[in-house]
Parts: sequence; C-alpha cells; structure tokens
Amino acid sequence: MIDRRTLLAKIVGGFSIIALAGFSVPFIRSWVPAFKNETILDVDVSGMVAGDIKVVRWLGRNVLVVRRDRTQVEQLIVSDALNDPASLLSHQPDYAANTFRSRKPEHLLVYANCTHLGCEVDFTAEASLTGFRCPCHQSEYDIAGRVQKGAAAKLNLEVPEYEYIGRTMIRLRKG
Repeated sequence: MIDRRTLLAKIVGGFSIIALAGFSVPFIRSWVPAFKNETILDVDVSGMVAGDIKVVRWLGRNVLVVRRDRTQVEQLIVSDALNDPASLLSHQPDYAANTFRSRKPEHLLVYANCTHLGCEVDFTAEASLTGFRCPCHQSEYDIAGRVQKGAAAKLNLEVPEYEYIGRTMIRLRKG
C-alpha cells in the first residue's frame, strides 16, 4: 500500500511534467524554421482603383497597399517640410530609394506601424494632408510614407520586401 506522502509526490510530479511540457512547446517551436508559405503572401491589386487602400496581415503586422492616382504621384516632390525626404535614415529596400518609395509609382506598400512607438497609422485625405496620421502622437506622413518635420516619429514608414509577379499580383516576401 502507498502511503499518502508518496501518492501526493507522484501527483505533484505528474503535474510538473505536464506543465514543463506545455511551457517548453513554444520555446522549441521557435527553433523550427518557418516554412516558405508562411513568409510569402500574394496580394491581388486588380480590383483597386485610385484612392483605394487594402490592408493585409503578413508576418504579424498589417501592410497597407495604397493605389495612388496620377496627381498624387506628381505631387511627390522632395520638400523641406519632410524630416527624411530622401529616405536615407529609414528602413526600406533599395528599389524604394526613390521619390515615390515603391517599385511602381501607382502602388505604395508600407507597414501600418508608426515609427515612433508602433501605433497603427490611419489614412487621411484632408485639405492639409493626404497621407497617414498616427492617432497616438499625431505624427503625419505624406502619401509616400515620408514623415513631416516636427513629428514625434523621426523615420519614414517602413517598406516591406515585395515584387510584382504579374501585372496585378504583388508578392510580399521576407527579405
């Protein structure tokens, strides 16, 4: 016959093993490399017209896909009102090192997180600003995701790695 102390020790030991297994699963899964289909997302932009914004979830973050019209693209000039007009300090791929910060002028792809504290920016089309505004500290970005001078954020919106795999299909991929 098992005494009470041995029985309780076995019960506590069993629960400890179950808890250890439960807590170690996420840690062990972090060592397993991600599969290719988790790091690639295809976005169809065929139905988008000028002024449309599509939000897609990718790698745990929202990505804004903006369809700009010709007048918005023509208004993208280097201005003294921008904190980093040439995007020299901001994180972006080499192909986005241009005035419109994208592969093609009509499409802008940026992460929706403000570069100040990571709040999600909102699109705004007002007389004073056509672009993005952070609701937390009111940082303002133009239609190319470039931050205005005097804002709490000092860097432009981050541009993800992507490529066109067709006329109307964009593939987001981990760089």
